[in-house]
Amino acid sequence: MTCRILEPDNLNKIKNKKLIIYGAGQYGSLVYAFLELKGLAPNIVCFTVTDRTQNADTLYGKPVICIAELTAHLQDCMLLLALGENATKEVLKNLQALAGNGTIPAKGIFRINGQVIEAIRKELIEGYKKLPLQRNKVVLSAYDGMGYRCNCKYLAKRLLDEKAPVELVWLVSDQSVNDLPDGIKKVIINSPQFYKEVLTAKVYITNTVHLLYEHKREGQFFINTWHGYGPFKLAEGDVNRDAESLERYAKSNGASDLFLTASTFYADVYRRSFCYQGEVLACGAPRNDVFFGDNDFGKKIRQIYRIPREKGIVLYAPTYRSMTEDDFERYNLDWEHILDSFRERFGKEYVVVYKLHHYMQQLVSEKGLYQGAVEATFYPDIQELLAAADIVITDYSSLMWDFSLQRRPVFLYQSDEDAYANDRGFYAPVSEWPYPKAHSQEELTERILHFDESRYIAELNAFLKKYGSCDDGHASERVAKRILERVECDGEGIDHCAGL
Repeated sequence: MTCRILEPDNLNKIKNKKLIIYGAGQYGSLVYAFLELKGLAPNIVCFTVTDRTQNADTLYGKPVICIAELTAHLQDCMLLLALGENATKEVLKNLQALAGNGTIPAKGIFRINGQVIEAIRKELIEGYKKLPLQRNKVVLSAYDGMGYRCNCKYLAKRLLDEKAPVELVWLVSDQSVNDLPDGIKKVIINSPQFYKEVLTAKVYITNTVHLLYEHKREGQFFINTWHGYGPFKLAEGDVNRDAESLERYAKSNGASDLFLTASTFYADVYRRSFCYQGEVLACGAPRNDVFFGDNDFGKKIRQIYRIPREKGIVLYAPTYRSMTEDDFERYNLDWEHILDSFRERFGKEYVVVYKLHHYMQQLVSEKGLYQGAVEATFYPDIQELLAAADIVITDYSSLMWDFSLQRRPVFLYQSDEDAYANDRGFYAPVSEWPYPKAHSQEELTERILHFDESRYIAELNAFLKKYGSCDDGHASERVAKRILERVECDGEGIDHCAGL
């Protein structure tokens, strides 16, 4: 049987037919979304996949069956192959083998190739842009779908705690992200719902770059919380200054209506590195509100990782590098001697908890790191670990800014400072940072043993003042108020807005 390409404008060929979508991945999801937009979702009988063990029982309310079960449906249905080119060839071969005589007993077979998928994506976007904005809908995402964390988490939490009159939607990379609380709708990026939710939301908040920013609609309000502050490693736009990159930054960041910052210094970074010309709100970082007032994260972390109450917590949280095998060795510290130094200087036993950058998760899974230490690389919220820790060791990560708001000790282990400076660069010289620095493990133990707390606090306060620290525990409150102003609360909601 001939396998033809199904163009988006040829729906008359299938509009009165029963349909089976072969493929439950991104192609299959986009085809379903397109058919749903065109009113043809009731025509879809099921999804079919080659390996059922990798899929759920249903997708978008339709059963998912394996190829062996397909022949019972084919005689009454048209088959839409929503697969890549190589997978399509393999499936056709398997179907012919199942048919026995080489003829696939379907009403018709259509192939959905990459060009058609892009046409479908475009038509989906244009179709959903015609729908009215939902003025009370707020869409959020952190690190392009990683889950419930960073500034967006604490904004969502504030809105939930205050029972704000909004619908909260969280974008995730895949179904395995399951850490969202009740009251937040989970939507998978590039799923049928994704385009609809983003393109009909009144407010869209992220800590990186807005997805679909090029399709922003009039009346939408985009907030970028960003995810690092202070005069540390250069932002991408100050590393890549070629004309093409700067034009890309200007377009992507220009879609934002509001950037948040925890340091007034970073407002200038947004202007120069991000090519951003809009409003910057120096309100503090919503995620840093946890460091002001009481919280129970210390108790929570100790229970999760079975850390005795009498022992202190040293959190090791370095930034990422290019991650060759040699680079990985830069993280291999001699914890026995380092913990001896902490015990001698501070008079108590400590446990090491380490959380490496999410870019390094695969290597951590394959190699593991420190015997006797607590592995927390996959713990979703670094802010909770920072709130629980007594001491932090890092290198160039801006989390040192967040943690030191608690006025607790930060030590820097920078065995590759010159190489990192040449590769990435810094806004302020490392010598100006107020944290004790070491280039070798012997030097690190010396810095610990001779730590002068009074001097550290004085230098830290001066540093935070110079670079405009504006965290005071009320960032989430301030931004929630701005969000509710944008969603145009009415009736009971107006009184609620005034209370935030």
